[in-house]
Order: sequence, then structure tokens, then C-alpha cells
Amino acid sequence: MRPAWPTITLIIAAVVATGCSRTPHVGIAAGSSFPPASPASTIGTVTGVPSIESPLDIDSFVTEPCHSLTNEQITKYLGEETKTNPRKDGAAGPACSWRSDMHSDAKISITYPQVTDEGLTAIYRNKNEAAYFTELPDVDGYPAVASSMIDARDEGECHLLVGTSNTSYVSVRAYLGDGSVGKVDPCEAAHEVATAVIGNIKAANGGK
Repeated sequence: MRPAWPTITLIIAAVVATGCSRTPHVGIAAGSSFPPASPASTIGTVTGVPSIESPLDIDSFVTEPCHSLTNEQITKYLGEETKTNPRKDGAAGPACSWRSDMHSDAKISITYPQVTDEGLTAIYRNKNEAAYFTELPDVDGYPAVASSMIDARDEGECHLLVGTSNTSYVSVRAYLGDGSVGKVDPCEAAHEVATAVIGNIKAANGGK
């Protein structure tokens, strides 16, 4: 089930005049929290890895990672002025990032990792080495975890991974804008963005 928090704007503050005067925009309800994650199973020798019964075909997004979000979605999260940076030959895999150009450091980065064919199993296997590892509620029916080797959540950054099959996943990084840090949970922001990404992938799979 989708979390019942308001739609998140990563920049949260709109520039209204020269000198960067800012006015609060859309936020998150106080006390908002994630509902329980879905039950997990055992895959291979790694325990706790959720099994994906309805795998998604992500090939078209691996080819064109910037199709992960629509222009309307990018505007909703980052504002009307954004810069797009496609990286089809990224070290970890094809990626695309969008940065707000509204006097904010807000940024979204989507990657389709090609370094493993184990899907989330690889993430679960290395969870004890991670700076943080938190199971989150499913993203539109697909398992998600927040995990990274560096914990920058207090600085407004969260790394979320969503399994798209038992052999693949999509990586979503959300970087909050200056006016959002301390006001919005970056992992809730990443979850909101991931929900949009998975929705677009499902639509490309015929609404699967």
C-alpha cells in the first residue's frame, strides 16, 4: 500500500526574488512514517530477500534511463528549471540525473546497475557493511530498501533500491534542496520518486 504522506517537492522552497528570498512550498506531515515492510523469503544462501513474483522488463529504461521520469514529474519534484545529465556509460550502469536550477542543490539520480545479476540479494548480502540498511514498504508492489556505504541522510541524501526482478533492481538517489534539509525525510522523498519511476516502468510493461 502506498504511504499516506503528501506529495513531496525536493526543493520545498521557491526562489521569489533576487537574493534568494524563499517561501515554504510543499512539506511532509509531522510524525509521518513508513508502514511495515512486506514479508520476506529466502533466496539462495541470503536470508530475508523478498522474492519478486511479477518481474518487470527494464530493458528500455536501461537503454534510455532519462525516460525513468516524465517532464511533469521532474517539474513536480525539482521545479520548472532543471538540468538533465544522461550517463548511459556510467560505471555502475546506465543512469540519468536531474538537478534543480532554482538556487537549490536538489537533485534526483536514477541508475540501472549492471554490476550484478543477483538483484537485491547482493544488497542484502552486504547489509552489515553498509552505513545504513533499512527495509522500506513496497514501491507499487515491489520491494525496497534504503542503503548506502555513506550515511548522508542528515544532509538530505537518501539512496533507495527497488527490486524489479530477482536479478535486477533500480537505484534511486534523492538529494534534498537547501530549504528542505531537516524538514523532509530524504528517504520518504526517495520513496516518492521511486514510486513514480516504478509506475512508469509498469506502464511500459503494459500496466503490469
